[in-house]
Amino acid sequence: MRILVLGPRFADGFADNVAETLVEMGHEVLGAEEVDHAAYWSVPRRALRMVEERVFGDAPLPQDRKLLRLVKDRRPDVLLALTWDVHPEILDALGRFVPGRRILWWGDAPANSRRFGLVNPFWDKVYVKDPDAVKKLRLAGKACALLHEAMNPRWHRPLAKQTSDAVVVAGNYYAFRQAVLLRLLRDGARLELYGTEPPPWSAKEIRASFSGKYVVREEKSRVFGAGMACLNTFALAEGNSLNCRAFEIAGAGGLQLVEFRPTLLQCFEPGKEVLTFETYEELRGHLEHARRFPADMLAIREAGARRALAEHTYRHRLETILADFA
Repeated sequence: MRILVLGPRFADGFADNVAETLVEMGHEVLGAEEVDHAAYWSVPRRALRMVEERVFGDAPLPQDRKLLRLVKDRRPDVLLALTWDVHPEILDALGRFVPGRRILWWGDAPANSRRFGLVNPFWDKVYVKDPDAVKKLRLAGKACALLHEAMNPRWHRPLAKQTSDAVVVAGNYYAFRQAVLLRLLRDGARLELYGTEPPPWSAKEIRASFSGKYVVREEKSRVFGAGMACLNTFALAEGNSLNCRAFEIAGAGGLQLVEFRPTLLQCFEPGKEVLTFETYEELRGHLEHARRFPADMLAIREAGARRALAEHTYRHRLETILADFA
C-alpha cells in the first residue's frame, strides 16, 4: 500500500521508526522526510511555528494546504498521522481522497493534545496508549482503540553488557524527572544523562551530570545495556500509559526500573521482565540490589528483551492498525 506518514521524522523518533518498519513490510511511504532534531526544536524554529499559529488563528496553516495538495497529487491508500494535528477543514476534505482511512496514532500523553488533536471529528480512527483516555474519547463519540508505543529491533536490541554502576536516563529533563534524579544524586548515585539538553532553569547538579549527547539507534541501545540500571520516570501529564523508552530499554537488554502504572501489566511482568517502583524507597532498594548482585539482574534483562521482541515491535503495532482497515 501507499501510506502517507505525517509527523516530523527525527533519527530514531516515532515517525522514523514507523516509516522504516512500513518499508520493511513492503509498503510505499510518502512524507516523513528526515529532519534534524536539534534544528526542529531550536528556539528560532519554535518561535516561527508559534508566530504562524497566531497569524493564521483558527484558519488552516500553510502546511495543511500543502498536505491537501500532496494527497490530491499522490493519492495514498492510507493517511497515518503520528502525534500530529490536521485542521478539521483540511481533514474533512482529505476524506474525498482517503475515504475511511484517516488514522491518528497519538504517541504522546493524551493531555498534551492541543487545538483539534484527538477530538478532531474527521479522524476515522484514533489510537492512544492510555486505556483511561480510550474511555473518555469513546464517550465523546470517537472511534478509538488502545495501542502502546513500541521498539524497533533493527537497532533496539542487546548490543552491550553491563560495564558500569551508572543509572542511565535518556529523554527530556522535565521538572518531575529532575526532582527524582536530584534525590538520587544527593544519596550518592552515579548518573549518566542523555537526550535533549536540560532547560536553562534546571538544577545545576542536573546540568553538570548531563553528557551532552543525544543518543539514537544502536548507540542508545549500547548505553542502555552498559548501565547498571535504566531509570524510566514519567511526566506528571502522563497518566495510565507508557512511553517509548519502556519498550526500547527492554529491547536493548537494559535493566529497566520503571514507575508502576496499571497498564504496564499488559506489557511486562514486574520482577521478571522489569523492576517497578511506586515509592523512593522501592527505587533505592532496586538500585542497591542491582549494585550488589548484578548477576541476579541478567535474567530480568534477558526476559525483558525477549518480551519486547515477541510482542512490542513497531511491526506488531502497524499490523494491528492495518488489520483494522483491511
